[in-house]
Amino acid sequence: MEEKVNIPLTNFQQWMQQMLLDPFQQTDVDPRDLLPTSFNTSALEDVVHHSERLTAREHIGIDQRGYIARLRNCMAQQFSALEYALGEDIFCAFADNYLASKPSYNYNLALLGKHFPEYLEANRPDAAEEKKEDWINFIIELAQFEYDIGVIFEQKAEEDYQLATVNSQEAALQLVPICELFKFQFPVQEYYSEFKNEKKPDVPFESESYCVVLRYKFKLAVYPLHKEQYDFLKYMKEGLTISEAISKFKENYNVDATEFDTIWSRWKMRWIAAKIFRV
Repeated sequence: MEEKVNIPLTNFQQWMQQMLLDPFQQTDVDPRDLLPTSFNTSALEDVVHHSERLTAREHIGIDQRGYIARLRNCMAQQFSALEYALGEDIFCAFADNYLASKPSYNYNLALLGKHFPEYLEANRPDAAEEKKEDWINFIIELAQFEYDIGVIFEQKAEEDYQLATVNSQEAALQLVPICELFKFQFPVQEYYSEFKNEKKPDVPFESESYCVVLRYKFKLAVYPLHKEQYDFLKYMKEGLTISEAISKFKENYNVDATEFDTIWSRWKMRWIAAKIFRV
């Protein structure tokens, strides 16, 4: 009778995790090294028994395919606009290769796509070409923006604060805790918003764009900005007060007080309504 050897639970869990996370063994971790050195690890059958209908490889393959399918679905949800832009088949091919080359070891699936934008950059089809394709640059920017959106949603920050109103003292205005600014080579925010509103956007041409992403009571809002608005809010993100930001803006854009007062009045009312300011 063949002698059975019991594998310590911790070793088996580590081995199984590695088999699921890296089914193609593209990392430098050999699953066999996670088992006791005294155990015969020359074959998969040493760890997983076959059945009447399935081999050991087929048994573990079911678990691997199911796990990869779940991770792929998570990637598709995290990068839904990107999946639309690339098409399901191309997106899945990139996602599968990414998951194989950079297996996730974090329980938080929100971090699953953390390195996806840099993976796309490293594996862009025109990597060897001197002139790069514009649409690929857009794809990478879109991927980074979608991941950042998820990070912003999960971010820990003060939630109990008072929003500014039209009656708030101007000197008391501050940015809300979660207020993130973005600058793009392409109209990424416009494309993202159109996709979310089911307008089926086409891949856009290069055109510098800006936006702000806010979170209030765990609800996200995304608003487009002009360059001047982006710069003004950036001054405040850097720690300047309202009066300091106004002075710096006037100096940098060489606008007089009367002209700026008209502009600022519109911006302030619009941004208070958008919940950009607190007091």
